[in-house]
Amino acid sequence: MKKLIGTILFSILFITTSFSQKGDFTLGLDYSQNNQNYIYGYDYYPYGYYYTPNINFQPRIGYFISDNIEIGLGYKSGDNEIERTYIAYNPSGIGENYNYSNKSNYSYNTYSPYLKYYKNNMFISARFSISETNNMDNNNYPIWTLDSNGVYMVTSFDNYEYKYNSKTTTTEISVGYVLSYNDKIFFEPSFSVRKEIGEVESINITTTNSENPVVTEIISPITDATHFRLNLSVSIRLGNNFFYYIFIN
Repeated sequence: MKKLIGTILFSILFITTSFSQKGDFTLGLDYSQNNQNYIYGYDYYPYGYYYTPNINFQPRIGYFISDNIEIGLGYKSGDNEIERTYIAYNPSGIGENYNYSNKSNYSYNTYSPYLKYYKNNMFISARFSISETNNMDNNNYPIWTLDSNGVYMVTSFDNYEYKYNSKTTTTEISVGYVLSYNDKIFFEPSFSVRKEIGEVESINITTTNSENPVVTEIISPITDATHFRLNLSVSIRLGNNFFYYIFIN
């Protein structure tokens, strides 16, 4: 029994994959998940960070320029609502921090050209993504006050309404493994590291319960982070009859 189990595991791990040939097209769907921590800090509310679980689905189309090199483009767009969990640090450096959450509404477009190199049943890929996002947030931020005992506490909130456009660029390197369901359908689990840099292109802020006036046309970095994440791709290899599958079949 042990020998049989070992043989099965060996077969799964070292399954041979028949890769596409030069001129073949692929259609795919990429799934990924990572947990993102962003640092924030502006003059008008306390420093802290927010945590965002990030789940992505992105369709793509690819083309083999040689028997083991694929180039392609991923694209996604949508309108989403996301809830972010924040931690506001106690200004004294001791005592309890304050946890709270806010919601954001945004629409986005993301373009992701990529390059993949296959060797046996492994692959390495490089992807460069550009995302343009329109955001509208209506957020409350805690105001710390010092009580009679000399302890900082949250006693009220500032309300900020944000309307801004942002642009984010992401460079991602992945290493993965290819599992073939049949000669057309392939699964590609992988691990990747991402460098993400974002910048606000324009922002309009309306405040209440605050001494700060309305602020417009600010340009400032919003993201500069490195993430690690797990991915799973599904690819359908169409051979060189791509237009037949799309328009005729």
